Amino acid sequence: MKIKHRILGGIALGILLFQGCVSAQEKEIIRWLTWEQVPNFITQGKYAGQGIGDAFTKILQSKLPQYEHQNIISNTRRYNELIRKQNTCVAWAWTVPGSNEYRIHSRPVSLAPRTGILTLKSKQHLFGEPGETLSLAKLLNEPNIVLGYLEEMQYSKKVHELISQYKETDRIFVSSRRDVEFDLKVLDKNHLDYFFGFPAQAAFEAKTKNIPNKYQFYNIEEIEKYVSMSTHCSRNDFGSRVMEDVNRILTDEILMEHLAVVERWYGENKSYRDVFIDYVIKRNPNELVTHPGL
Repeated sequence: MKIKHRILGGIALGILLFQGCVSAQEKEIIRWLTWEQVPNFITQGKYAGQGIGDAFTKILQSKLPQYEHQNIISNTRRYNELIRKQNTCVAWAWTVPGSNEYRIHSRPVSLAPRTGILTLKSKQHLFGEPGETLSLAKLLNEPNIVLGYLEEMQYSKKVHELISQYKETDRIFVSSRRDVEFDLKVLDKNHLDYFFGFPAQAAFEAKTKNIPNKYQFYNIEEIEKYVSMSTHCSRNDFGSRVMEDVNRILTDEILMEHLAVVERWYGENKSYRDVFIDYVIKRNPNELVTHPGL
């Protein structure tokens, strides 16, 4: 009888182990897109994986153990190709015009700070006093300074109207590079006088190299709002199921933890925090937030 019990016990254990293996093998895969854009996504160096988007991706993955997760580092062109494919999501991104045709998005999860322009502090006399909000229209009317523009990036409607107006002149250098931001070296080498970017790019460079920040950031009149950020997945049955799961786990507590990560990299800003709480947490419409894809 004991032998029979042992045999039956062994069979039961074997069945459980087999079911566990099958269950693990049957986990559906989510391919999460990331890219290099400090401090939003950091793929190299001491702070790799600690960016704003990196941290939010990890939170979602930890709350979705029923899926297998794969991270894919992309660039602008590869991102636009991959986000249209099956089983593909991005944790932290804005919605570009027309993208609702091939992807679905969650409730707002964050706000991207206002994009502005970066230049060298040594060229302040060509731009303005620190803290001043500049007019891109007036800057493009200056014949002696050159703007760097990445043609696959999306900015505001006003910005793109000006880009179209000056695109064929020598006042704009149009780059078809697949990066999402210019390297600050192009300012150091005087290849460009200014380009679109976030203030944290220069602050991150100074922090990681332990050197003074030699770059100056300016807000511009043509980009006056924060950008709504959401989690996105490919528009299909799988993406819809994942988005239902994502929306269930997006609690106020998780989103406030995310705000702390944003403030770690961009610094504490009362205006930003107030709008974040009003728009992301309380889910109220806010005139200081734009949702470019809607």
